[in-house]
Amino acid sequence: MSEGIVWYLPFEESLIVWLQQLGAGTALQKVLFYLNNFFSFLGEEVVCIAVMGFLFWGIDKKKGERLGMAILLVNVAIGLLKNIFSRLRPWIVSDRIELLRDVDGFSFPSGHSANCTALYPTLAYEYKNKRLLTWIAIFVPLLCGVSRCYVGAHWPTDVLVGWCTGLLIFVLTEAALRRTKNKYVFYLIVIAVSSVGLFYCTTNDYYNSYGMLVGCVAGLYLEEKKVRFANTDNLFLALLRTVIGGALYFALNSFIKIFIGNIFPEGTQGYLLMRAVRYGLVIFLLIGVYPISFRLEEKIFRKKTAA
Repeated sequence: MSEGIVWYLPFEESLIVWLQQLGAGTALQKVLFYLNNFFSFLGEEVVCIAVMGFLFWGIDKKKGERLGMAILLVNVAIGLLKNIFSRLRPWIVSDRIELLRDVDGFSFPSGHSANCTALYPTLAYEYKNKRLLTWIAIFVPLLCGVSRCYVGAHWPTDVLVGWCTGLLIFVLTEAALRRTKNKYVFYLIVIAVSSVGLFYCTTNDYYNSYGMLVGCVAGLYLEEKKVRFANTDNLFLALLRTVIGGALYFALNSFIKIFIGNIFPEGTQGYLLMRAVRYGLVIFLLIGVYPISFRLEEKIFRKKTAA
């Protein structure tokens, strides 16, 4: 990204350089490279979607819904903030910092750090009796945040604000969904407030996330009113639903892109709006329509079990 604002605190560049030089010229450097890339991966959207899908389609759709909303709200909020502050990433600003993992867009705040601080604490909160999840909720966001600095994708202050953003949205989402009488009032308020980005955001991440938010709410409403699928306590069936759902996500995204993804030239407002429509439609189909197939799936599974 060539356009943006350069701003960072004096210690931030030196800290990233120090992290990247740890174990320089030794096997430790290679170990740290792979470890940090692994912890960065744990904060990526594909992991968040996979966990949400496993919960929602598989074992507990109410918990999956709360987790999914927290993740979507985090990503919309991050998109809104990134387009306000327009901070350039460390590897673009400093020739002393290497980029060790592919990234794009603006830097502030860190989406990966925010995702981790929404995803893993939500899991730990929803399953309070699982002590392992509590430890994961503490250490994975910390390690993911450090890894984002190590790979040259974020300044330390990006990570700090990312943690705070994710934690705040986790708390607000849990409180709102557990206390409100009509969750769809909360959802519509969030959609309305988040739509402010349509007037100033110019990056794909906001439009992708906003479209997914709208599509998810519409899909949840359809599922709750018409589909009403049953969760399963069968681990294999839960995993099967998740794998098929993941495959459908990529297939639908690619298929719909052929028809509406290239109507407007890239870089125009129309192109960005079409991205929101595409991602919204995909998530709507996965949340509201795909679960219809679970009835047939359960019949087939029961027949095989009986045989």
